[in-house]
Amino acid sequence: MRIALAALALALAAGPAAAQPRGDLRVVVGNFGREMLDPALTTTQDLQYAGHIHDPLIAGDARGQLSSERGLAESWELSPDATTLTLRLRREVVWHDGRPFTSDDVVFTLGERLVAQDATCTFCRFLRSGIDRVEAPDAHTVTIRLKFADPTFPSILSSRDGDIRVLARHNYRRTDTGYELIGNPVGTGPWRFESFERGVAMRLAANTAYWDQGRMPQFATLRILPRAQPSTRLAMVRSGEADMAFIDPRQSADARRAGLRLHMLEGATINLLSFMGCWQPEMLCHRQELREAIAHAIDVNTIVARYYPEGSGRRVASSVWTEAALGFDPGLTPYRYDPRRARELLQSIGYDGRPVKIWVVPTNSNPEAPEIMQLVEGYLRAAGFRTEATSMEFGAFRPRYANDPQNFETRYAAHLYIDSPAARPTVIPNLSVSYISRQAGGIIQAYWNPERMDADFARLRGMTDLRELDEALREVNRRTYAEYAFVPVAARAVVAAVGPRVSGWSPGNFGIAWNLETVGRAD
Repeated sequence: MRIALAALALALAAGPAAAQPRGDLRVVVGNFGREMLDPALTTTQDLQYAGHIHDPLIAGDARGQLSSERGLAESWELSPDATTLTLRLRREVVWHDGRPFTSDDVVFTLGERLVAQDATCTFCRFLRSGIDRVEAPDAHTVTIRLKFADPTFPSILSSRDGDIRVLARHNYRRTDTGYELIGNPVGTGPWRFESFERGVAMRLAANTAYWDQGRMPQFATLRILPRAQPSTRLAMVRSGEADMAFIDPRQSADARRAGLRLHMLEGATINLLSFMGCWQPEMLCHRQELREAIAHAIDVNTIVARYYPEGSGRRVASSVWTEAALGFDPGLTPYRYDPRRARELLQSIGYDGRPVKIWVVPTNSNPEAPEIMQLVEGYLRAAGFRTEATSMEFGAFRPRYANDPQNFETRYAAHLYIDSPAARPTVIPNLSVSYISRQAGGIIQAYWNPERMDADFARLRGMTDLRELDEALREVNRRTYAEYAFVPVAARAVVAAVGPRVSGWSPGNFGIAWNLETVGRAD
């Protein structure tokens, strides 16, 4: 089946790479996430600072289709039974320290480092649950044998859908629990590591020996600067202190009034309210009535209108499905704002005043989370809920769901957190992150009935016919929608305000590493 992919709007494409990189590109992001340099210990939220050193095996083209254009595999082939993936690697690639890139590095990455006990990347558990073994028939061929059929597995290895990056074997050494990085990270990517100051700055240099000379950076150096306050990020571009800043969508008008240009990657992520810990029967949100009451208590239309102006966001009905995705159902409509219905539902279950815990956690893909959660809290209180809000950095919050066991106290009626999954066309990666249990290879485990979802997921991963998979995913979409499993907010854009030294940017339509090597220099 041909997967229909929406042609998402793209900003101006960068011009051809300069013969010799020059100048310093300064880019401001919301935060540095976990502040880890080992990709095995980072998440998709960390790709904005850590994702430029390393390359993926597979990428996506301008239409979102899987492609070899920006990946280390020049071709790949999945066996008819979808249990064996063969990758043929580029021969001209070298690591930043000059050593040759070979299939043994891919064997190390997928068969050893990312499946080790200490690996915590977003899709590391998915790899552990799916890969049987990884082999290298020769220096430029890799064979991945899966435990069961999975026609969508190549998407996990792509920058379009996953966070998997290829690592150098010689950059690591064994430990009792896995591996540790030796010195600074060494990659094959368009930017070389130079320095990292936690919470201050990351400095990279252009890789002039990059295998794709058409994407060699036009700037000689890249400085990535974390600034938590949205006003600060925008002010740095206005003053010339930075060349590019990822801003809150509602700052778009302010940026235009200041004479700045905007580059917008539409529908890149999906903001949704996740019910954390509700797989525990002791929590009130294990009951559909409580989840439904929360959905009806919140005026999402007002939130979207207030925080996503100028086409920077649109309301969606499904949790992790957008128009480009397998299983998308255009017949589903967003939950309606009905505070009277919310109060009726609370009365029907004898709501005892247990507070709803609201986690205020800004991320690079959702820096506006604090303001949105402030509105959410107000709507819930108006509908009769008690609430308790706690602000926290993502790096501190992630262990609550990433540790075994998860840490979400049952004395609360629910725990609410804004998750921002990428808009992934195959959807299977999003289900693996947000829906399934940690025992099945998941991470966030935000679905209220993990046993049922694990069974569904195992069935979905075994389907080799994409038409059948599309229909099965649509059934899961409809059922979880009817259960009020999540409260979708918006398909949101990545919005960058740029100064006069930037001529263009070609991030790609999917994925959240954003390919800063494609930022063009205007001078």
